[in-house]
Amino acid sequence: MKFQKNNFEDFVNDSSELLFKTIRTLSTKNKHLNIALSGGKTPLPIYRRLSDYNLNWKNISFFLVDERCVANTHQESNFFNIKTHFFDFINSSYHKIVQENISFEKSANNYQKLITKKLTTVNNIPQFDLVVLGMGLDGHIASLFPDTKALNEKKALIVLNYIPQLNTQRITMTYPLLMNSKKIVMIIKGKGKKKVLINSLIKKLPVSVLIPKLNLILN
Repeated sequence: MKFQKNNFEDFVNDSSELLFKTIRTLSTKNKHLNIALSGGKTPLPIYRRLSDYNLNWKNISFFLVDERCVANTHQESNFFNIKTHFFDFINSSYHKIVQENISFEKSANNYQKLITKKLTTVNNIPQFDLVVLGMGLDGHIASLFPDTKALNEKKALIVLNYIPQLNTQRITMTYPLLMNSKKIVMIIKGKGKKKVLINSLIKKLPVSVLIPKLNLILN
């Protein structure tokens, strides 16, 4: 799954169509799908366009790949942005990471419990049917940033990860959970990010771990 478009509107339309076809194909093999979505500015118009497609939305449950440590109504919240661009337009169940009136660490623990309960286990790890990812210019995916503790996590599926370069914490899926998914689609926009991806193996950036499983959407 790889193409290049110079026109952003074409990129949005083609990306959403590819996601639609991927979901439709997966749905022929499974009655119910569990899909994890990443936030960020690039995928939001793609999600909005995807909501117009005729899918059996009620048979899909959506999860978040990662989340900022803010309220779900905050404009920087991945949940808030995906909800207003996508969840509000489809008849699917969806799950937020941050919970009210408890700590972010407890929210992370509860989210792992939820995923373990909702998903089928393969290789002793819950398995998503599809994970949609983006990538930062530093090669981070989800909230697995360079030189952060979560990169070395082998057991926990969801962790609260301190990111010193941003002086903040985020809740994120870890490699064991991401790598166990049936399919990973990564959306990348811009020459800078394409160059980062090409050099990621040499520089051992976080995204390099996932390269064997990636299906790419490039612009």
